[in-house]
Amino acid sequence: MHSSLRPLARTLSLLALAALTPACDPGDEPPPTPPAPVERPAALDVPMKSQRNGASHRAGENCMACHGPNGLGPGRFTVAGTAVTGERRPNPNTTLLMTTERNGGGTVALTLEADTNGNFYTTETVPLPDTPLFPKVMNATSGAYNFMPFSTASGACNMCHVGRLPVFLE
Repeated sequence: MHSSLRPLARTLSLLALAALTPACDPGDEPPPTPPAPVERPAALDVPMKSQRNGASHRAGENCMACHGPNGLGPGRFTVAGTAVTGERRPNPNTTLLMTTERNGGGTVALTLEADTNGNFYTTETVPLPDTPLFPKVMNATSGAYNFMPFSTASGACNMCHVGRLPVFLE
C-alpha cells in the first residue's frame, strides 16, 4: 500500500470499528422499555350494525384496526369494509351477503347494508374462519353484483380490498 494511503486506511478501519461498538458507556441507562399494549375496555364491546341511512367515517380504511380486538373504537366488528363505485368513490347503495356457496348462492349467513359512506360493519357473531363463507356485494338499486370465487377466512374486508384491489360495483 502506498505510504500516503496508510493513514486514510487506518482512519477508515477505526470508523468501521466504532460503528460496530455500542455507543453506551457502562454508566448509561438502558433504552426505555416500549409501552405495554393497551387492554381494550369491555365497555367498548357494544353491538353495532351498519344501516342504509346511517353514517360512519374513514371510508376505505381497515375498520378492524380501531373496531377490532386490539382497537379502542366502539364495537368489536366481525365483518367490516367499504364498497366503492368504478370511480373509487364510496357506494352507499351496496348490500353485502356472506353466503355458503362459491357463486354467491346457498344459505345467507349474514346480510349487511352499506351506510351513506359505503361502509358496512357488524358486531354479530359470524362463523369465520371455521365455516367457508363467500362474500357477495350487490347494488340495491340496479341489482348488479360481484362475488369472491373463493371463501374468506376474515371479515376484515378492507385489509385486501383497498388501493389496488377494491371491489367495484355500479
